[in-house]
Amino acid sequence: MSLIEVILLPMLMGGIGGLGHILIFKNGHFTFPRKFIDDQGEKHYLFGSTKDIIIGVLAGYLSVLPVIDTIPMWYAIYISLLSGIGGSSVITRKMEQSLATTKESYIQELSQYQLELTSKGGSSNHNEVKPVGKVEEKKNQG
Repeated sequence: MSLIEVILLPMLMGGIGGLGHILIFKNGHFTFPRKFIDDQGEKHYLFGSTKDIIIGVLAGYLSVLPVIDTIPMWYAIYISLLSGIGGSSVITRKMEQSLATTKESYIQELSQYQLELTSKGGSSNHNEVKPVGKVEEKKNQG
């Protein structure tokens, strides 16, 4: 296989798939890259729709990289094109799953703690957080 078949063709098909992603999932709304300066004078760059094309190029190449020698070229083109179309969606979904897992683990860890009031009727600045198993129950002072 030549360099064109192994590297450039899957990347090209992934880029075309990235354009397909814009047409399908973003209703053909293409935004150009731009930069802007915020109130503090910092420069920010927005990639616009070119990020979908770049992600499509990378997804198209990476999807066929492990199996490029074992599959026919038409199948590599097909996989690259589909990966380019869904590349941005797959990455976004994986990030959402990762964030959900992290959030769930933090909530589970926080549920092991209980706020114990140590100050009487004033500010809550001096309250302590102790693990639930170590919190001693206060007896009613009546």
